[in-house]
Amino acid sequence: MKSLIWKEREWKIAPLPDDALTREIEASLDCARPFAVLLARRGGKDWQGLIDPGFHNFHSPFDLSGMEAGISRLIEAITHRERLFIHGDFDVDGLTGAAVLYQGLLPLLPKGTIKVDVGDRGCGHGLSREFVHRVIKERFTLVITVDCGVSNAQEIDLLRESGIDTIVTDHHTPPRVLPPAITIIDPQCRGETYPNLDLAGVGVAYKLICALYERLDLPTPYHLLDLVALGTVADLVPLAKGGEVENRAMVREGLNLIARQEGSSLGLRVLMDKLSINTKKLTTSDIGYIIAPKLNAANRAGDPKVAFLLLTTGAPQRAEYLTEILLDYNRDREIAQDDLISQAEERMAEDGVDPKKDRIIILSGKYWNEGILGLAASNLTDRYGVPAIIISQGDSVSRASCRSVNGFNMVACLEAHSDLFLHYGGHQMAAGFSVSNEALPELRGRLLNYAAQQGLDYLASGMRLIDARVAAEDINVRFHTNIRSLAPYGPGNPAPLFLFKDCSFTGFSLVGARRQHLKGKVSQNGLLLPFIAFRMGKHIDTFKEAHGASLVAHAGFDDWQGSVQIEVVDLVRD
Repeated sequence: MKSLIWKEREWKIAPLPDDALTREIEASLDCARPFAVLLARRGGKDWQGLIDPGFHNFHSPFDLSGMEAGISRLIEAITHRERLFIHGDFDVDGLTGAAVLYQGLLPLLPKGTIKVDVGDRGCGHGLSREFVHRVIKERFTLVITVDCGVSNAQEIDLLRESGIDTIVTDHHTPPRVLPPAITIIDPQCRGETYPNLDLAGVGVAYKLICALYERLDLPTPYHLLDLVALGTVADLVPLAKGGEVENRAMVREGLNLIARQEGSSLGLRVLMDKLSINTKKLTTSDIGYIIAPKLNAANRAGDPKVAFLLLTTGAPQRAEYLTEILLDYNRDREIAQDDLISQAEERMAEDGVDPKKDRIIILSGKYWNEGILGLAASNLTDRYGVPAIIISQGDSVSRASCRSVNGFNMVACLEAHSDLFLHYGGHQMAAGFSVSNEALPELRGRLLNYAAQQGLDYLASGMRLIDARVAAEDINVRFHTNIRSLAPYGPGNPAPLFLFKDCSFTGFSLVGARRQHLKGKVSQNGLLLPFIAFRMGKHIDTFKEAHGASLVAHAGFDDWQGSVQIEVVDLVRD
């Protein structure tokens, strides 16, 4: 099915799951068949875990390889009142992970014995030589990494030679040579048997604190789950994969904490208040599109320490002050982002880049803002449905951010050309590297050849999937309630999409501050339902002329009217 609004967008209905399983679910829940289809397709025989992802879906932290060694070393540090340095990465995952470790360890060590560094883009991701020298100079005895470290063999070796131990907590794909740390806790390590291999960096940090509290016979630190939810959603790790739903369970409980105005982070609550976000109705979309960009703005257009301090402060006035600084950073970030995307579009036109033909987008520019590269890459990947690599050329060294699509493993791509890189790392969907300028032409050619040799499966990611076909008669409050039971949504558990066939439309009106949203009624088989099409006001004529077309939509709810409504995603024809 082709979109009538976005000419390059195509849709298809996902293959139907096992019919016997669908009937079993339908009878068990006494639910509408489209909901049973959805559960059967996403959960298989473990479909019940999709409905109730509570604390019982949390796995033992000691199931993670390396955890015992990490806890033994931490208890030794606590017993001897050692000085401990936490190093987190500077994105939201690393910031929240560092905050989880800091808040979790703070009650267990004497005042002034814990220090935190979240790095900056000037030093790059992971541990820097500057950080290592600081740790040695200030006589710390233990370093804990968060969302980084597994690719820092040289830096951790320098720490080891100086008598400083390191506990690595990370979730990125390890390189061939592992660092000489006391222990490495990373679900991506080869041979790991932990049930949830998709923990975010903050998730691994939380598991470390949970294991420590369990060993010390302290209450489970559920109050930290607000930060776990924030970092997990921001890092776009799968919330569910088949029947494995631990990430979704942690996010759900974190959102529940925030809704009750509880949790560990006063600063997060102040930020949401400034952004006019209703905490009782907080969604993963709010985190991904509103909250996380404000926190990330600190590393893109300012100082990431501001974001960390906001997440960990207990002083209301200080939280207000830090929030204002973040919002100033974000305004600068928005300007820089628009500028870089515009430059990237111009470069594509100048170079004659054809994303579908090349199967990948590779763009570079002199002194492009390194803090915005990932945003520009994500923008191009979303628009063209192919991996994107955006490179900023410095005087002698170039740095890049890479974003991918389902079916194209970006880390595997970089590993195939690791001989050219000064440094690289990341995971399947997002990565980065640095390379000497002299190696850029060869690298570009090799990356294009690599993409050309891949199967065409990942190009089909431009073909978007619809979960099930529904009729207007299926849409009622109970159906909407059933669908909401599958929240929170995110990678691995997207908000369900439904197809409404053969519709006509009436009762149009434009709403919103700039009249950018379209409201109206959709008619199908003699039944009328209200619909809203966000940011589609300019397509009102297309809807008026679309008799017999079909809708791709969510089953939504109008809080103002207190009734169900269809939230339009696209208008299509076969």
